[in-house]
Amino acid sequence: MKQDPAGRTRTWAFGVLGVLAVGALIAVIAYLLWRPGVEGTGDLVRFLEDRGRVAVVGTDDLARLRPEGTTMVRASEVPGLDAALGGTDEAELARVLSESGIEGLVADGRGAPQGEVEATAPLRDRLRAYDSFEQLQAVYLAPSAAFYVPRTGLVLHAPHDFALAYVARAILGGARPPRVQSFPEPLRRIRNVEVMVMLKDGERPRLWRSARGSSIARALLTASIVARQRWSEREAAMGGPLDAQLRTLDVEVYLLDEDGSLGSRAPAFVERAFTPEHGVAFDHLGTWRYLLPDATRERGEGSAVRAYDALFEDSDMEPGSIAREDVRLYRLLARLLARSPATAPRSALVPGSALVPSPSPPPARPAAGAEFPVAPAPILP
Repeated sequence: MKQDPAGRTRTWAFGVLGVLAVGALIAVIAYLLWRPGVEGTGDLVRFLEDRGRVAVVGTDDLARLRPEGTTMVRASEVPGLDAALGGTDEAELARVLSESGIEGLVADGRGAPQGEVEATAPLRDRLRAYDSFEQLQAVYLAPSAAFYVPRTGLVLHAPHDFALAYVARAILGGARPPRVQSFPEPLRRIRNVEVMVMLKDGERPRLWRSARGSSIARALLTASIVARQRWSEREAAMGGPLDAQLRTLDVEVYLLDEDGSLGSRAPAFVERAFTPEHGVAFDHLGTWRYLLPDATRERGEGSAVRAYDALFEDSDMEPGSIAREDVRLYRLLARLLARSPATAPRSALVPGSALVPSPSPPPARPAAGAEFPVAPAPILP
């Protein structure tokens, strides 16, 4: 029987359309499954590698990221996590993450609240606004998303916080530093940290020094020793010997934490990423520079970009260095770990930096050069 030529043409056309439709469907599926990332996330995938299980606080496209060695799950799939994110208790959130085996959180920053968020806002909103936290540390911040991890082992409680303040004040007073082995295990645990020791007269900082070390204990010892040396070098400008003034000064110990590398250098994003609790910081060829949060607010007059310009100028770098690819920009968070308040009022000082005798004897301290325990035995065994 003779075949209709028009029918053969229609059959061929339908066949071609079918092949094209199948090909298009395969291409869409491949794009959804194997696309390299989400627009505006920069190098987020690289920071997510080998992280175990990471929960996504946001839309499904972030859950489709495929970092090597990491499984992305939606926050709603983790028992108790949605409830914790809707609350304000950081310790509860940290507990849920630990018990669920979640090593980090990716927070969707698109459409997040603009400007400063209240400390009483739900943790979900604070994460999406790239806020600072006590229990969580930002690792990477991009316009579309931020990656946070639990600040494991770097949140101190009594009596360890007391031990830090006790040791710092004693070294500043001339006592011989204790052995690192004398510190409690959480303080000598190996991890790269930077500790700052600050001397304050009321609300006014008088002198501070920071040091990096392989543990909180080592960094504290170095920072305390260097702070005493620096006061001695500037004794005339500081109003006399430190020994004569130490009782009238507060001693504060801070942990200077990195709180997120910036994944964009666009001025609008830089301004958005910094909160009043953050200082500007950068790393260039292994050398790091920073401004503390107070100095960032003062030098930048409310602008993180202007604060960076001031910091680059201080570092003898050319204007516009914020755009250099060999400069890593990051946020600095100064977390107060311990505080030893003054034991005598400022009025106890008289001209010549001599102390007026106190009505009651001051607490005994070790003589200069003598080694002392990290803390009194009743407090730290």
